[in-house]
Amino acid sequence: MTLTDTPPAGLVAAQRLAIQVAEEIASNAQPGETEITIRDRADQRMLELGSTEPWTPTVVGVGIGTLSCFPTDIPSERFLWNLDLGFVDVHPTTKDGWFGDCTRSFIRGNNVPQQRALDTIEALHAGVLAAARPGMRACDWFAEFEALRAPTGLLLLDRLQNIGHSITQDSSYDEGYIDEWNETPLTGAWAVEPFIGNHLYGVKREDIVWFGPTKCTVIS
Repeated sequence: MTLTDTPPAGLVAAQRLAIQVAEEIASNAQPGETEITIRDRADQRMLELGSTEPWTPTVVGVGIGTLSCFPTDIPSERFLWNLDLGFVDVHPTTKDGWFGDCTRSFIRGNNVPQQRALDTIEALHAGVLAAARPGMRACDWFAEFEALRAPTGLLLLDRLQNIGHSITQDSSYDEGYIDEWNETPLTGAWAVEPFIGNHLYGVKREDIVWFGPTKCTVIS
C-alpha cells in the first residue's frame, strides 16, 4: 500500500464505529451494572453497527477493575458503584477486515479525586495527540507522553509499559509498541492509549492516529 496523507476509508469506518460504541457505552453505563453486562452491551452494539466478531476481546473495568486493561482481562460480576470510575475498550472489525480500537473512561458520581484523574487523562491524551509528527519514532512519541505524565504524579499502568501499538487491515502490533525502546519510525496507523493511575484506580483514553508522509490525522 502506498502511504498517503489520507487515511484509508476502511480504517476510518472501523474507527468511527469503535468511537461511537465506546462513547455510547461510557455515556450510558449505569450504577449497578456489572463489567459483564457492560461488555455484552458493547459487543451487541458493535454487531448492530456492522462489525463482525471483535478482533480482540472487549475489555471493561470498573472500580478496582480499572487498574488493569489487557486482552486477557475477563470482565467480571464486579459492579459499577454510584461513586466510581470505569472504562470500556472496544475492538470492532469491519467486513473487509479493518480494525478499530477505542477506549473511553467515565465517572459516576462526584468524587473529586476521581474527577481530577479523569480530567488529567483527557488533557494528557490531547497533549500526546498534539505531539504527533510525521516520521517521528515510536520511542520519541513515548518520550512526549512521559514529559506530560511525570508532573501529574500518576503512574503508567500498562502491563507492558507502553502507550499503544501499530494497527492495520487484518493485523495489529506488527510494528511493535509505543514505548521507550521501539525506534521504529511511525508510518500508517497507530493506536495510542495512555493508561495512568494510582493504587486505587486507573483512567485510559485511546484513539487512532494516521501518520502520513507530511501530516498526521487523528481519526474522529
